[in-house]
Amino acid sequence: MLKKDAAVSAMRHLVTHDWHGYSQPHRYGDGEGNCEIIIAGKKFYVKQGDRDCSSAVIEAYTAVGINCGGATYTSNMRSCMVKSGNFRWHPMREGYIAKPGDCYLKEGAHTAMCTSAVPDLLAEFSISETGGIDGKTGDQTGKESRERAYYNYPWDGILECINKDTISGAASETPEKVTDNVPIPKYRVLTAEDGYLEYLTGLKCADGCGDDFAGIRGHLIRNVQIANLGPKGWFRLTLHRQGLLPKNTENTDMSDYVIGVTVYYDTPEPQKTGYYKAKYRVSPLNKDYLKWEYDDEDGGAGDDTNGIDRLQLTIEQ
Repeated sequence: MLKKDAAVSAMRHLVTHDWHGYSQPHRYGDGEGNCEIIIAGKKFYVKQGDRDCSSAVIEAYTAVGINCGGATYTSNMRSCMVKSGNFRWHPMREGYIAKPGDCYLKEGAHTAMCTSAVPDLLAEFSISETGGIDGKTGDQTGKESRERAYYNYPWDGILECINKDTISGAASETPEKVTDNVPIPKYRVLTAEDGYLEYLTGLKCADGCGDDFAGIRGHLIRNVQIANLGPKGWFRLTLHRQGLLPKNTENTDMSDYVIGVTVYYDTPEPQKTGYYKAKYRVSPLNKDYLKWEYDDEDGGAGDDTNGIDRLQLTIEQ
């Protein structure tokens, strides 16, 4: 996983967890400790308590190891972050399209991080529950910090994150460790809003989109197609209304949606390559990923309450 993608995960934690509300006087947390975030199997830390728009974005980057050049607020973000070598400035008139991990900036006024290009979403800290610059610690309204559809502030420009470093040991590096003799699962998902999305092979999409998951945050998965599971491999879907479907059976009722997935990988020639297991996880609708699952050992991965919007699937010995 790229560090800029990890920064998106860190920012999403900040804007979705009710520990973190808006404050300018207490923009660096409450001083009572750190929150632990697991991203791609690694632990990262952000401070407990409140933020303002710029301290949140800057901390999301620095928490995962991206240097922001000493930036402290919206008036020096552009100069410091570009000087760091990890960011490139694009005035809005250029027509550059923000990608996840970039940030929008109105100098001296406001900033927000792009968390999704399709649909175009941004994450921001905007105002306290009092309608001003300070209030009780934590998000009292659900809107002090949030992920929302893109809007034009208006922005002066976009700070493109050009850092290409990866998180050592991240899950997205797994496919490169598999031998050529072992087929990697191929899969795609269907949503009501988007139809079938691009195929992924392991944690890489076929068309070079850069995603390591199948799905779109906020769009319920209606069907899953999976291939290359070996001679006796299988998958099973659990639907919100229909319940558990038979093995290797797809959903045909698009008014229903997937709440769980179970995958079993059957290694074609284990005597040559050793045994592999399916390694997979899902994210509940608009939430962070659940833990990694392996074959059918724990009964699959899912969320009965919210449904799921993203799936990651690869194999591991």
